[in-house]
Amino acid sequence: MLDLRPATPADSDFLAALEREVMEAHALALWGQFLPAVASAFDVSNTRIALSEGQPVGYLMVERHAQHLRLRKLYLAPGYQGRGWGAALLALVRAEAEAARLPLRLSVLKPNIRALAFYLREGLIVVETTQDRLFLQSPFTGQPVAVMESAASPL
Repeated sequence: MLDLRPATPADSDFLAALEREVMEAHALALWGQFLPAVASAFDVSNTRIALSEGQPVGYLMVERHAQHLRLRKLYLAPGYQGRGWGAALLALVRAEAEAARLPLRLSVLKPNIRALAFYLREGLIVVETTQDRLFLQSPFTGQPVAVMESAASPL
């Protein structure tokens, strides 16, 4: 069973450590270096902690924009991947996007082929590519939206 709770500033060290654990290899493959975020820089107001038996095992960060919901991060500790929890978290965010009548958007670093395969398996489609990233969107049945924000925007 996986539960969610809002993140607090006290979670910053966990957020930074998990980001390093799941993203360092991809950053090294792409840029030859990993520049970790400062723990205090995490936006806890848009972050929820995934808990298993009361222990933090992952998190998701979702931002609401006027024309879409942006899934900034969906990270699970490696020992908790492959159990269907990522799909459950993604389904929750997709339901939020549908309820808001907004498309869901996200990006994946190109070396992160496992994440890309996951999102494609879950029905998201690639709508843009850059040298570093693939931008995906959940199929949307609501009102048409403007062209995707610039790929140069930070994720």
